[in-house]
Amino acid sequence: VNDYNLEYDWDASGNKKLESLISWINKWESDGKTKIDGIGSQMHVSCYADADEAAKRKELIVKSFKMMAETGKLIRISELDMGYVDANGNAVKTADMTEEQHHQMAEYYKWIIQQYKANIPAAQQWGITLWCATDAPATSGWRPGEPVGVWDQNYYRKHVYAGIADGLSGE
Repeated sequence: VNDYNLEYDWDASGNKKLESLISWINKWESDGKTKIDGIGSQMHVSCYADADEAAKRKELIVKSFKMMAETGKLIRISELDMGYVDANGNAVKTADMTEEQHHQMAEYYKWIIQQYKANIPAAQQWGITLWCATDAPATSGWRPGEPVGVWDQNYYRKHVYAGIADGLSGE
């Protein structure tokens, strides 16, 4: 089963969508025939400049990883990409990104991967797939003009490349 926003706060309790998905998996498997082998989490996330919002998002991500791990299923991050949201709640376009914001995104990628590895038992880790190879062009249907890629549109490696590599290597 693969779904999006499983780490998102749909209500005050947080992770309500994931709670519902797990409930559905249990219902589907209750027939004794159906077998769901894993959960894929499409993590289209953002790095937040606002410290309180960033902390809230991190808490929800850890909670979602723990909830998925408790199912005993294979767990995959199936569509990891990231935008940047400034302190006023606005998505920042690639052309407006600062060096500091790029570094913040790299650290957040590293942190997400570290949390995946720390909270999902090794036997349940089914892998991580990145959604965007390059930043989105302004005409894109997905996060237009945003810094969602591991490379820029000219295929120059960005800081997030190092963050992802460090997260995977355990650095």
